[in-house]
Parts: sequence; structure tokens; C-alpha cells
Amino acid sequence: MILVTGATGNVGRHVVDGLLARGADVRALVRQPLLAGLPAGVEVVGGDIYDPDAVRRAAAGVDAAFFLWPSFAAEGAEPVVSALTEQVGRVVYLSALSAAQDPTSVWASIEQLLAESDSDWTFLRPGGFAANTLGWSEQIRSSGVVRIPSPKAGRSLIHEADIAEVAVVALLDAAHAGQTYDLTGPEVLTQEEQVATIASVLGKPLRVEEESAAEARRAMLDLGADEALAEASVAYWQSLVTNPEPVIPNTLTGKPARTYRQWVDEHRDEFRVLSTEEVATEFVEAFRTGEFARAGKVQAADVVRISPAEYDGELVGQLAIIENAARTLEGHQITAVDILGPLVSADHFAARFTFHFADEEPETTKVSIYTVANGKITREEVFYYTTPVS
Repeated sequence: MILVTGATGNVGRHVVDGLLARGADVRALVRQPLLAGLPAGVEVVGGDIYDPDAVRRAAAGVDAAFFLWPSFAAEGAEPVVSALTEQVGRVVYLSALSAAQDPTSVWASIEQLLAESDSDWTFLRPGGFAANTLGWSEQIRSSGVVRIPSPKAGRSLIHEADIAEVAVVALLDAAHAGQTYDLTGPEVLTQEEQVATIASVLGKPLRVEEESAAEARRAMLDLGADEALAEASVAYWQSLVTNPEPVIPNTLTGKPARTYRQWVDEHRDEFRVLSTEEVATEFVEAFRTGEFARAGKVQAADVVRISPAEYDGELVGQLAIIENAARTLEGHQITAVDILGPLVSADHFAARFTFHFADEEPETTKVSIYTVANGKITREEVFYYTTPVS
């Protein structure tokens, strides 16, 4: 059994998929099990990575763990690492390339905690994540102007799937214990060139404006970084103008690293506003195949659901909606769902859902009318043909 923390994140989800493909038993620690959307066969454990007791419970009886620490600061990490290493003999830690240069960084601090533990460890030190450029997506969708610090900073951005493939190799083969692996993409691109790549894939003109160092520091602070990390990040980006990140060949997976253009092509829809028809098709197809996490990606975080036959008022947010569905369906086993639609208009679409249940329970049919704004579902109004289950 292998424990994966951060299992719903950019890297962790690929780690889960890679382990399952290799026939491994997987346990995932997630904060919101109802929103996890992980594949069948994964043992999902609810809990917070910052809670040592939750980590201890999740790690009980596992052989190895993929560990990441999502905070910009190391405070609170020591009891969590201790809880993990009390239970697990091998830990693969997602660190960062900068750990080698800055011994005071959060990544270096956690490496030190693991090195001092009784567990075997493997450190993965990736450079910049290609996925971090999704931070530009709102600017790209709304104005086509991307404001960034140090536009000529050269980075060897890495695809999260390449990081995950190395993690899977290390988790399944104890021969990688005690090793540190620096990981990068296959090419150096300046931030200007990254924006140009996105523009080329989207077929949309984009323009770069330089953000001042003070603005960049403020943005980092707004993301939760402390003053020291914000200052170090800005200084690092400035240093990359004359001293770009290296390109380190990937020899562990036996295949070349994915390019940044490949990554952009896979994520192109996240840089543009989807049409109502595209949202409707994606949502209904995801629901049809049971990929509820995929369906959630085209819903706004504060989506509103109204269903007078089920409750008074409205529900706000994906979690509230999913928790209501779990309560409603408790004690009922859905065996099949028939979906008719979507029927699309300018900024709305409709779909009819018929739920079939086990034990000769009568079927339930409803029609949902969805409102779409800025490429996301913002509202669902539910009308039942038959009385909903309760």
C-alpha cells in the first residue's frame, strides 16, 4: 500500500494514476473526500495534511508515501513529518530545485526533517512548474495583457506528469532511497517566450507588460508568502535574466520530458472562455462517464443550486451541493443514470436526468436548467418530474 498526499493536486493526481497503472494499492489523504473525484480502487481517507493525527491515521500500514508540504513556511511541519515517518519506511518528498541554494527555505527545512528521521527518503527537486503559468489565465481570458516580473527570466518549466512519473518510479523501487533528483523540462524559455507559446497555441495575440519588483512582492504576500520568501522569489526571478535555470536530462523514466508547448496544448481550455455549448457538452459528458471532478471544473466555485422539491432557499458552492447529494442519496444505490441533452441556448442549457436505483426502487427524473457566465456554470435550477428520494 502506498500513501499519496496532495492526491487531488497537479502532481498528486498523476502519481495516483501512475501507481494504479502499475498495479499498486493506493491510499489518498484528502481534505474533502466528496470533492476528490479519484478513480475507483483508491482508498480515500479524509484529513488535513497539517494535522499530525490525520497523517498518522492515513499512514498506518503503508509501505511508502508520496509527501508534499503545501505551505510556504515550515512551521508545523515537524510533528507532521514525525507522524508520517513513525508509520512509513520510505518517503518520496516533492521538494524544489532551490532547496540546494537556500538552506533556510521551506523545502530544505523539510528535507532536513526527513533526513534526520528513521525513514528512507528520496528527494525530488523540480524547477518551475509549467502549471504555475495558469496564474496568468485570468489576464489572458479578460484582457490579453500579461503582467509579470522579469519577462526575460529564463526557466526550464517541467510538466507535472513528468514529475509524477519519476515519483512513481521512486515509490515502487527501494533502490532510489537516499537519492536526490533534480528535475526540469527539456528547454529554457523566457517568460516572454512562454506567453508567446500560449498565444501561438490559442491563436490569440497576447502582450507582456513588466510588473515592478514591488508589485511582484505584494502579489507573493497576497498568495500567503512571508516577507522573506517574497523577497527571495523576486530576487530569484531577476537572477534568471542573466543566469537561466538549467536543463537536466531525464534518465529515470526512459523517455524525453514533455515540452512546454505540449503542456499548453493540453491545458488550452483553461486559458480561454468556453462557450455555453462547450461548457454544456463537457459537463454532461463528464457526468455521463461518472467523472464528477471533471464536471466540477466547468462550475464556478460559488455556483448556486435551487431545488424547491428538496430544500428551501439555495445552496452555494460545490461542496455544499455535493454534501446535499450525499445526504439525499444515503441508503439508496444508483445503478444507472440516463441523460438527455444538453439543450443549449445563448447563456443557458438544460439536461434531463433519470436515476435508476437498486432493489426495485422507483426511478427519479429531474430537469436541470444551468446558467453559464464567463465559461462557467453559475446557477442550477432543478425541477423534478417525480418526488426525489429522501
